[in-house]
Amino acid sequence: MEIELKMFMKYKQFLPREAHDGKVKISLPDRATFQDLLRSIGMPAADDKIIVINGISHKQSAAVNAVVLHEGDTVAIFPPIAGG
Repeated sequence: MEIELKMFMKYKQFLPREAHDGKVKISLPDRATFQDLLRSIGMPAADDKIIVINGISHKQSAAVNAVVLHEGDTVAIFPPIAGG
C-alpha cells in the first residue's frame, strides 16, 4: 500500500531523498502500523512527537504506534510545540 508522509521542521531529516517540500509517498506492506512506518524511515518511536493521521491529531503513545495504516492515508509528524 502507499501512504503520503509529511514531516516538519527537524523531522525532515528522516525523509528519503526523493521527498519534495517535506512530503513523500511511502510504500508499506498491507496492515502496516504507524510504528512500522517509523521503522521504515529510521525514526525512533520513543521520540516525543505530534502525529496527525488523516487530519486527526495524536500524541505519541503505544496506542498510536499500533494504529494500522491504510492505502491512501496521510500521516504528518511534527516536533512538540512549546510556547506561552
